[in-house]
Amino acid sequence: MASDRGGERERTNRLMLRARDAMDRAYAEPLDIGSLAAVACCSPAHFIRTFDATFGETPHRYLQRRRVERAMALLRTTDLAVQDVCVAVGWS
Repeated sequence: MASDRGGERERTNRLMLRARDAMDRAYAEPLDIGSLAAVACCSPAHFIRTFDATFGETPHRYLQRRRVERAMALLRTTDLAVQDVCVAVGWS
């Protein structure tokens, strides 16, 4: 019985990693919970709860943090205007 739970947890972790990888690849594009939940093979509500339980932050918070990190890197390493950086990382 315990091995079943371990196997299910491992499967869930893999699916959440798959969704997080999709977010990392497309962080600058419009993303919606429904499509990310589909990547993780679960409902949107279950995806939000499970993502938070797995990574310690909601998908929205993760995406915002990822965008801020990328924006900071662009501001340090390029001469782009702040508005251009915002657009480049997915904020309009």
